[in-house]
Amino acid sequence: MSKYPVLIGGVGLVKGRIKNIGQAMVAVCDDVKPVIEQSNAFEGMPFKEINMVIRWAEEGISEPEIGPLRKSQQSLDVATTISFREGKAVENNPDQLKSLVKAELTKVLNAIGVKYGLCQIHI
Repeated sequence: MSKYPVLIGGVGLVKGRIKNIGQAMVAVCDDVKPVIEQSNAFEGMPFKEINMVIRWAEEGISEPEIGPLRKSQQSLDVATTISFREGKAVENNPDQLKSLVKAELTKVLNAIGVKYGLCQIHI
């Protein structure tokens, strides 16, 4: 288990690279950590960590995919798909890139809330 309650990574399903995406994902993880810890949002949940993968694809998909719960590691795997063009359009603006990642994380947290009864987290 990591020191972060939410870990975000990415994978490209199309050819290309989005500049500054790594820094944006780390910044979102840093921003979300104290919010989740102070709210005790994961209290009583079967997981203590969310592993989110952003798939950069030709077209985005609105609903995130909630994967299996890894009980031994107390983590939940989740994937979301964003249009590569959408990321490319904001790659030179760190604030917009971070907002894009935060918006996807919000969708993921809402989907997890529906499935597991996770309390509402405002990031």
